[in-house]
Amino acid sequence: MTVPNLRRGAILLLCAIGLSVELLHGQDAAPDADEIAKQEAIKVDDAFNKAVVEKDGAALQQILAEKLSWVARGDRLTKAKVISDITTENLHFKSLTHDDLLFKSFGSTVVVTGHSSSVLEYKGKTYTTPRLFTTVYMKLDGRWQMVAHQVSNVEEK
Repeated sequence: MTVPNLRRGAILLLCAIGLSVELLHGQDAAPDADEIAKQEAIKVDDAFNKAVVEKDGAALQQILAEKLSWVARGDRLTKAKVISDITTENLHFKSLTHDDLLFKSFGSTVVVTGHSSSVLEYKGKTYTTPRLFTTVYMKLDGRWQMVAHQVSNVEEK
């Protein structure tokens, strides 16, 4: 092999090694535990919102934790009361609209904050005021469950 061919071979080998390293480095790394927790919580949050709209008591029973802490519209509610309100006409969403969602993972706990412009009727009264909310999901008994939900009205300017 001549010197120019040897150089060419060495250059090709170095390019191949560099390309391999770049491809390996450029591949998406496996998501970390926090990212996996966030993605799982997003799925459960979506399932919760669907269950609310569809008034699906069985799904709510699975998603809401037994020791749920729920504070909204001046009431502190138990899991049983939340499910009862949603599955009857005591709580009726005319529209369910959430935006500006932020999911923060803390191991087996994910905190969700967001803005709601949902229109709802609760105990015969219509609520149209924008609200901020915090929802907390924890992985309990091998599945993600809502353990806390807090809603606060946003002052209109």
